[in-house]
Amino acid sequence: MSTLPNNPDVIVVGAGTAGLSAAKSLMHAGLEVVVLEAQGHVGGRCVTDTSVFDTPFDRGGSWLHSAEINPLAQLANDAGVRLHKKPWRWEQVISNGRKLNEQEVSAYVSYQDSMWEAVHEASKDDTSDVIEDLLPRSPWKDTARHFVAQMLGGDAEVTSATDSARYGDAEGDWLVSGGLGAFVKSLHADVPVKLNCPVSKIDYSGNDVQAVTPDGTVKADYLVVTVSTGVLSAETIMFNPVLPDQKRTAIGQLPNGLLNKIGIEFDPHWKEVHEGYMADYHSDGNAFCTLLFGFFNTNLAVGFVAGSFADLLEQEGEGAAQSFCLEGLRELFGNDVTKHVIRTTETAWRNNPATIGSYSYASPGCADARSVLAEPVDDRLFFAGEATMQDAFATVHGAYLSGKNVAREIIERHSSGKTGKGRT
Repeated sequence: MSTLPNNPDVIVVGAGTAGLSAAKSLMHAGLEVVVLEAQGHVGGRCVTDTSVFDTPFDRGGSWLHSAEINPLAQLANDAGVRLHKKPWRWEQVISNGRKLNEQEVSAYVSYQDSMWEAVHEASKDDTSDVIEDLLPRSPWKDTARHFVAQMLGGDAEVTSATDSARYGDAEGDWLVSGGLGAFVKSLHADVPVKLNCPVSKIDYSGNDVQAVTPDGTVKADYLVVTVSTGVLSAETIMFNPVLPDQKRTAIGQLPNGLLNKIGIEFDPHWKEVHEGYMADYHSDGNAFCTLLFGFFNTNLAVGFVAGSFADLLEQEGEGAAQSFCLEGLRELFGNDVTKHVIRTTETAWRNNPATIGSYSYASPGCADARSVLAEPVDDRLFFAGEATMQDAFATVHGAYLSGKNVAREIIERHSSGKTGKGRT
């Protein structure tokens, strides 16, 4: 899309999964839509990189989580896309610098299960809503607790147990051959997007809603905001009038957490692992990463760092996260292992001004903020994205469903004449 339409029915801010999903549904209902994207690519936090490795690398969202109830998983199945459904299993764990034996690894895995069960059960009672307070005592707690940040983006001491318990978990964590970002992009290939077009101001003070961009101002009947809570908190986009107090409070209660990924490609001669092989490396304190091997049954491994430790590594600069994961590899497999590493890459989602983090978590006592964030303002200003989903937050399918939900609301309002051109 080279030029901006003069007066579409709907403006969608952000061409991530939520924005693309909303736009496609609205277009199919006959509404004219323009999608404005600050970055030079579609996909937002779900984008597949084919420039670094022989294997496609999802820099953000990569799994079809809860596949049994995931609409994207069903679409992938229906499309005949090759799916990798092999479950991941902990094979090695280094806890506070000590490599666990086979029996200890088994106990560690069992503790992971009991940890989440305890959090979900305790969330039903009038006890603390801080996940850290609810973790069972165990020799493995000090290491396993860091997996909370891997799942939620925030550390155990700052995340809500109630929010975690509301997640709609189901069987299946599948990888999409060719990359999830590429698959999501292909699903929405018919959605026109204006790239490199950041929105600096949204004005809904008049009878329409306006988006101010470097390429001009676009006016529409409705506008959908799909940017992250990190961007909303940073007030990169100005609102006129300012958002209601309740909305701004909800944004603050849903910080954008951090999960960074380190791609590691091995030469084909290294055969010590297989698809589904998983290892945790915890040196001391908050220094923790998870390493998964054999992505797509290839020689690609991915390391994950999350929460405050991931933020610390980003602050240290490019290469810090990679160095820590390589340190973990040496501790797990011996010093010679890095001789087999061909190429590496790492993400830095906190320093990306278009995302300012990876995905949202709810602060303790603030699980209901997601529904507040999802509420429209003045029947014209709508909000979508994973942060608005009470049971599918922090996921690509949550973003996808949020876009569908908002599109449905706009279509109903448009059909009933509650707002739009000639609004009264």
